[in-house]
Amino acid sequence: MTLDPVLLERQVERQRRGDRRNQGVVLLYAWVAFGAVSFVFASVARVPFPTRLWVAALGGVIGAVVTVVGVRVVQAVGERSMMAVLEPGGRGRDTAVYSHAEALAARGDLAGASQAFAQVRAEHGDRASLLRAEAEVQLRAEGDPSSARELLMRLRKAPDATRADELYATHRLVDLYLGPLADEARAMSELRRLAERFPGTRDAEGARAELERRRALRRHPDSPLS
Repeated sequence: MTLDPVLLERQVERQRRGDRRNQGVVLLYAWVAFGAVSFVFASVARVPFPTRLWVAALGGVIGAVVTVVGVRVVQAVGERSMMAVLEPGGRGRDTAVYSHAEALAARGDLAGASQAFAQVRAEHGDRASLLRAEAEVQLRAEGDPSSARELLMRLRKAPDATRADELYATHRLVDLYLGPLADEARAMSELRRLAERFPGTRDAEGARAELERRRALRRHPDSPLS
């Protein structure tokens, strides 16, 4: 299901307003609580009354600031921990960012989808999930193979790219070079990359087998390519 970006933005803004209200309430209670404690300690220490008020006010401010900072730190740690459990790759949260572009592509508006993807990349940078989603659109029969190639190359270099992203991009590049781009030399280069970068895997074994088959075909051009 595709998320409506306008509704999503409204939901995010409502959540932000609620968070600000909650933080204001926490700040007020913390100021009162720490101020009262500071006043009591100042009284026990026999600090003159006017000074006690200043001590209470300062203690409340310091306590409130420490409390708010602590709450934000705990929230940030909790969010990261939850995302690590729910989204080990950290990718699901990006889906809403480019859902509008995918919706345009689903309707057959590849030009609009490309423009939407470009706008998202300009705002969020070369995220691996974003590049992969855009590459998948361009890999369709009606897509642009050259654009797909560029996106896959960038995907492998993305700061948050994983080994799975590299493997996916390399496989798709092989498909492009053996298919619409018709560049066997680069296809073999990507096959060698698969064999070298993923040793001990079925992908590497398959790449080596395909390399040997194509080398044999070059040595014996009359043999069937099968």
